Amino acid sequence: MTDGRRRNGPVGRSVPASLARIPFGLLPAAAVVFLCSGCSLPPGTSGSGEDTVEIVSHEVSEGETIASIADDYYGDRAADQYLADKNDVSPDYELEPGSVLNVPVGSSDVERYRRRTEAKILYNRGTLLAERGDLQKAEEEFRAALTADPTFFDAGYNLGVVLLMSGEAARAVAALERTVSLRPKDPTALFALGRAYFEEERTEQAIVAFDRALDVDPGNEDAHYARAVALLKVGRREEGIISLDAYVRRYPDGVWVDQARARLEELAREVADE
Repeated sequence: MTDGRRRNGPVGRSVPASLARIPFGLLPAAAVVFLCSGCSLPPGTSGSGEDTVEIVSHEVSEGETIASIADDYYGDRAADQYLADKNDVSPDYELEPGSVLNVPVGSSDVERYRRRTEAKILYNRGTLLAERGDLQKAEEEFRAALTADPTFFDAGYNLGVVLLMSGEAARAVAALERTVSLRPKDPTALFALGRAYFEEERTEQAIVAFDRALDVDPGNEDAHYARAVALLKVGRREEGIISLDAYVRRYPDGVWVDQARARLEELAREVADE
């Protein structure tokens, strides 16, 4: 184990929240870790491509993954392979809370991590406020987190959710479009963006977002159901019927199966009456 700065923090917690008609939820609070003193000077490059100035001994907190740690230090979840290689594990290796990961960092990586830590404190305040129903103050905290670290995906996502919960669909779209730009293939963000488009009556764009979410995550039940609802809303009845029927067949015990079956019965009567 290489000597360096040990960083750890409190465990995050789940914050369940949902919206009517199409399912939705906040991301949980983030593990916060703090900068301490001390360093070593190893040769080589960091996961961001910078010259390594030290190797940090990062103590794993609950919920952290190699990808999330790579994102916190290097600003790139795809650097998980680099970080995994440096620790002789695979990128999907399940980290145990309290275990230590060696993280080679450059000077900019240290500053990036400082900003992310500051942003996580603000983000966690916002998450707690949202849990309590204080959406306006939660929005302020999420925006402050993004000011501290504009690349903080979770803060951008939860800002979009809070804006939707506040009935601010247009502002939610703007927030979630920025969030999706950080991770264009994240199915959670794509579904959220589709949900925001749907609320803003930009339903064709919502369908595109749901399709993109399903391209990444074909088993996303919420996106399957939401896409069918959106197709029917814009008058693409045949496609909507096919999508609802496919949803019922694929998810016979699904969350939305009763609604889907009832709507299929209504549509069958409409077709018969024509």
